[in-house]
Amino acid sequence: MDGVVKQLEEYFEKLERLGDMAIKAVKEQIDIEAGCVESEMRDNTPMGETGGLARSFTQVKIDTSKKYGYRLEYEGAAPDGTPYAKIANILDHGTSTIKPRRFISRAVKKLKGLDGRAAQRFEDKAKSIAENS
Repeated sequence: MDGVVKQLEEYFEKLERLGDMAIKAVKEQIDIEAGCVESEMRDNTPMGETGGLARSFTQVKIDTSKKYGYRLEYEGAAPDGTPYAKIANILDHGTSTIKPRRFISRAVKKLKGLDGRAAQRFEDKAKSIAENS
């Protein structure tokens, strides 16, 4: 019976390591993807006359027990009181008189397939551990 108990303990230890590795792999991929989106948005945010919109762009990391990710947003308001987030949205989507720039939409499209890339990162890490055990 001791052999079975020992095998079960080893099995559950491997499962715990695998779960920790899955979380780590997903977080690593999110970090990479957020960096790409941030870079795309910073590089393509319209400068305008004052550059205020570009300067208002922020990235905040969210890392709690229930959430992990990044908040990318335009904070604050222009001198006339218009929120920079509203200006960015209007410039991205356009209006009847403003041609859409799609700088946010293009950046967000880079996230398409994130789940597959995160799964591949996990599989690569799991394969590496299996080969080294």
